[in-house]
This record gives sequence, structure tokens and C-alpha cells, in this order.
Amino acid sequence: MPSSISHDAAALSSDSSTVERSVLEWLRAELEDPEIVGSDNFLDIGGHSLAFAKLNKYLEDSFGVGLVMKVAYEETLSMAAAKAQPVRTSA
Repeated sequence: MPSSISHDAAALSSDSSTVERSVLEWLRAELEDPEIVGSDNFLDIGGHSLAFAKLNKYLEDSFGVGLVMKVAYEETLSMAAAKAQPVRTSA
């Protein structure tokens, strides 16, 4: 599994290309499929609810964002990354 990379979440949360690259790299490693690309759909590549939860934890820790489940399950990985939402943290 990819190691968590420490980033300035505020600077990167709006950079969907960085988030997309990270999503693709993480999924390639997690699902052991180097052929995954942005035009793929999460469910079509073998994604499942546990993988989604783990991916969102990785994105939250790395970038302060999370994917919207409905978008990730119904649209492309690129679109899911572009529509990633900032994660609300309690003070």
C-alpha cells in the first residue's frame, strides 16, 4: 500500500490533478492493477466499500479531502478526484 505523504492540505485540496494522480497511484497499488487510468470507473476496476473507505482515509490524511461516494461509484476516477470535497474536522 502506498505510504502516506505529508502535504500542506490547504494548498493541495484544490489541486485536482495532484489528487487524481494520488488516487490512481493508490488504487493501482491497492488493487494490484497498474493499468488503472482516470477514465476508469471505481466499481468497474474492482473497487468496493472497504477500498473506498481506505482510499478516503488516505486522501484525508494526505490532502484534507475525501471523495463523494455517489460520484466515485457512478462517474470516472478523474471526475471523482475533481469533485473531492474538503473534510470537515472538529475543533
